[in-house]
Amino acid sequence: MMSGSPKEFGEVWWAEVYNRIIGAVVFLDDYSAECLHWDGGLFNLLTNGAIEVKSLSPFEVAQSENKKAVFITQTTQTQLQTIREIIRNCDFTHCILISSVSLDVVYLELNEGKDVTDVVTAGKASSEARKQLQEMLVEWIGKKQSATDVVHIPLFTVSPTSIIFLTPPFQNLYPSFEGNLIPESSSIDLYTLGSEERSLVRRLASGLNSLFESMNYKEDIFYIGAYSSLVAGVLENSPVYLNRRKNCTNPVSLIIVDRTLDLCGVTSHSMESILDKVMSVLPRFPGHSNDVAVDMSVLCAANVISHPDDIQISPGCLFHADDDACLQTFDYMINKSQKEVMFDLYNKLSKIDVQKSPGPKTLLKVTPQSVEKIITACKGNYDIITEHIGTIQQALGVVQTLKSPKRNEIELVMGLERQVQQNLAASRESTSVLLQISQLIKARKEKNLSLESLLALLTHIYSLVGTEVTFMKQHEENLAETLSVAIFEDHKNLFDNQDNCLATPEECDEVAKKIVIKLKDVSQMRKSLQKYGSVLKPCDSGSGHEYRGVLQQLVDDIVDSKRPELTDLRHRNDDGIKDLLRSGLNILTSKKTRSTKHPVDNSIIILYVVGGITAEECKQLHRSVITSGIDNTLIIGSTKFVNPIEAMRDALDL
Repeated sequence: MMSGSPKEFGEVWWAEVYNRIIGAVVFLDDYSAECLHWDGGLFNLLTNGAIEVKSLSPFEVAQSENKKAVFITQTTQTQLQTIREIIRNCDFTHCILISSVSLDVVYLELNEGKDVTDVVTAGKASSEARKQLQEMLVEWIGKKQSATDVVHIPLFTVSPTSIIFLTPPFQNLYPSFEGNLIPESSSIDLYTLGSEERSLVRRLASGLNSLFESMNYKEDIFYIGAYSSLVAGVLENSPVYLNRRKNCTNPVSLIIVDRTLDLCGVTSHSMESILDKVMSVLPRFPGHSNDVAVDMSVLCAANVISHPDDIQISPGCLFHADDDACLQTFDYMINKSQKEVMFDLYNKLSKIDVQKSPGPKTLLKVTPQSVEKIITACKGNYDIITEHIGTIQQALGVVQTLKSPKRNEIELVMGLERQVQQNLAASRESTSVLLQISQLIKARKEKNLSLESLLALLTHIYSLVGTEVTFMKQHEENLAETLSVAIFEDHKNLFDNQDNCLATPEECDEVAKKIVIKLKDVSQMRKSLQKYGSVLKPCDSGSGHEYRGVLQQLVDDIVDSKRPELTDLRHRNDDGIKDLLRSGLNILTSKKTRSTKHPVDNSIIILYVVGGITAEECKQLHRSVITSGIDNTLIIGSTKFVNPIEAMRDALDL
């Protein structure tokens, strides 16, 4: 067992992988590849002895002289079929299957529909899964002389900083129930979910369990939200996790929160953190959920027509695990102002400046143009480019963001958000906000607004008002009609992931109606909350209102020295029934005492948000803990970094 940060957790387990890959062809899935990127990338595999690295695809094969294969995978049924195809088309005699997911969860999936209670309760699920998987490998290799190994190595975290971790394998996990934001039944358990969703909850719980086991954490589990209660339930009650808690000694508070309780922060275009700005403007790095593709063509002689689809030049990215200067800049991109990030980049670039631009001390302001000037002066000087490649990629990413025409759209939507916020704060009754948005949708082309941005604004508005404002039925019907026409006109952009998507007016009508139903669900997400039902609060200055998110209110209350009651934060042992039974008291005559457990009772608090988070939220939450003066460490985890468009698509299921 080790203790330390999630960053060290990732490093320790990747080191375990590197020990096993000498002389092997390595096949890895997209999620593992993304995790590898944050540990140092492809060269980590090659310098540690891998012969070749390939994606886990049935179309990939190894040369006949290569006899050893290592598969790094999520061990889903589909991936196992892919591994079978690869092995059958190659000449391997030695195969190692590295499962990122714990084998007791894999066992349940391999034996879906069978009664395996006895094996699970006896604690044999993991060893049985290993046996089953090894038998499969032996059968697929088909040789008498073969060696196989199956091992669980929990590769599911990436660490942008030492106190933030993200979980790429769960980037598509969202607090929904068979696609609905609100469960149909008020009494929910795992079987309220479909088998695929159920499997994802188990997989997430198994990942968190691996993290806690490695770090010797014994967690007190708190949660807010229906979906989080399911994850908390699995972590609290699974026999494997119960045993682990008996052996771990470092107490930690784990708080799991549903993103859907508050979608305002993630659908807002008002971004302070420069990382959020970059994530909103630049395309994602291919196959990744938490890094962006930077156009590197300004440094090269090639003519790039359509970045990032033009594959002549590999895109750059923001995160460079092996470069301390870049790690510092990445931290600044989350935690410092835009001005400070620009000065930091200019400082670092001025050391390689071939034109000798003015020193940073003599500049009052660093502009995107002054940064770009230094970079373009390096064009063709490949020694300098190679030596400072990480900083150059980060600087180009920031420059491309700040010079992007998309920035104008973001500024415009920011203004609309502020306007709506003040309108809603001024009159809490039904307002004409939806009519104004309908007009904007009709006039979006003249104003250079995309339908996606306006849908993000709508999601923001519905989450902001919650149950405090009820929009007129007529206004919502008018919105659905306007949306239907707009979807018909823009469906190619809206559904660009669906090949040759042809939409009829009737289909667009259906989609528009579903969107309005989803928006109404978004507004209902906080109705069960007592204290955090509202996120529109009067400003401290006394004039106007401001958005204060559920996460912010929760963390502010947790670190408050007065210890206000955390009404909406549930604790897994709140019922206290076990304690009453142990003490022999009669449950019927004993008054239930409220759990006295409080997250700050433990020196480390882990806040895990299911469904995405922004860099700005991470910065503000950490700032609350630091300024409160408490000694506790707050570690923030989430499924992914998210921008307004992605957050809208997740919530509306587009």
